[in-house]
Amino acid sequence: MYYNQQDLDSITRQLKRVIALLAAIIIISLIISIFIAKMVTNKLGMMAMVVGVCIAIFFWGMYVNPIHAYYRFIRDLVTGRSREIQGLVKDVSEYPVYKDNKLYYYEVTIEEDDVERVLLLDDQKDWPNININRLYNFVIHENYVKDLHQIS
Repeated sequence: MYYNQQDLDSITRQLKRVIALLAAIIIISLIISIFIAKMVTNKLGMMAMVVGVCIAIFFWGMYVNPIHAYYRFIRDLVTGRSREIQGLVKDVSEYPVYKDNKLYYYEVTIEEDDVERVLLLDDQKDWPNININRLYNFVIHENYVKDLHQIS
């Protein structure tokens, strides 16, 4: 399997670190703004607080939110139900695409029982080369690939 409990533990530690850093940014900006409001002027303290909140929102959007989305993805793959399917690989996207407004995935188009479907490969993992027009066994959770093996 390409995903295991160690992956979940690693992303959990990373998520805890960035949330702690976000909390530190908020607390430091609050302390600085209170200090400026007491020592200089209330308006300048308010401006410092607005800047601190803007920095915190920027940090949330650029760092915390993507890590949190990846944490949820890994958690679902590790703890969720999966099933096996077999399909003939028709196409593999050359570049990752942004799906679900969250993460980047490679799209794998397969034919399963004369029906085409799209499976998604996490772009953060190193996947083996997937050969076109070959039969593969996929272990999937929803439409996300957890594991794959070439059959023929």
